[in-house]
Amino acid sequence: MRTRSIGIALIAISLSFPITAWSQSTKAPPQKTPTPLMSGDGWKLVRSVQLGTSGRFIHMVLIDPKRDSDKTVYGAALKSICRSELEFCRVRFWNQARDVADKITFTESQFKMLRAEFNLNLAGGIEELRYACTVAPENKQCFSH
Repeated sequence: MRTRSIGIALIAISLSFPITAWSQSTKAPPQKTPTPLMSGDGWKLVRSVQLGTSGRFIHMVLIDPKRDSDKTVYGAALKSICRSELEFCRVRFWNQARDVADKITFTESQFKMLRAEFNLNLAGGIEELRYACTVAPENKQCFSH
């Protein structure tokens, strides 16, 4: 009887080993803690969308609606976001979270709510910050919707 019990125990242990080993090997690797998005006084980076596989990004920023005419807020955001992107940096600004684009292209309603756009492309000789005419009506290069 004792030999039979030992035999059954050995069989049970040997059968459970592959299942235990398999269950250990299929565990998901530990998740990395996501890096917090940049933000500052009056602005917050919502997302950065890569341009194809170029390694270059368009950054989508949310501006405090009460400060969307304060050009220093835009400047502070650009200084932080473009600090490490010396050759190419593109940033778009909205003042309502629901309007911030998810993709590189945006809908007509998202364009209507766009507050400003910054484009730096040293290879193309471009460095331009344009505001919506509702933000900076005195600016001759403002864009209207």
